[in-house]
Amino acid sequence: MNEQNIKIQLAQDVVGQCVCQKVREVARKITRAYDDALRPTGIKANQFTMLSVIALTDGLSLTMLADKIGVERTTMIRNLKPLEREKQIEIYDQSGTRARSAKITGKGLAVLQDALPLWREAQDALKDQIGESVWVAMQANMDALGMPPSLA
Repeated sequence: MNEQNIKIQLAQDVVGQCVCQKVREVARKITRAYDDALRPTGIKANQFTMLSVIALTDGLSLTMLADKIGVERTTMIRNLKPLEREKQIEIYDQSGTRARSAKITGKGLAVLQDALPLWREAQDALKDQIGESVWVAMQANMDALGMPPSLA
């Protein structure tokens, strides 16, 4: 296949149609909006998610937390380090096992308390920007892709 044919196929089949690229682009834009909203609390959107999941699932192993959040365990552990350093979470060894777990601290709960209204504002702004019908469809589509919004 020559260069021109490859370019034609890329233009017809890939550019603007690649689900992976589109989802990643939209995710970056949405993450940036949540990061901006959460800036006064000193945490980013991914840290807000991690703190929230840890607060709701006290005692899960780090491996199970990574699965719940949908990231690789090593990525999650790297992202937990600043939260641990800031004493918003505590990472501890589960008794009788080699597994490690994370639990939220009082400081972490205070950060979540400050962050929650800012998160809601970002959530509401996004919902207003895209409209109710797109919001509902987007939630359903994410569920269909295997990314349910609940922690259960």
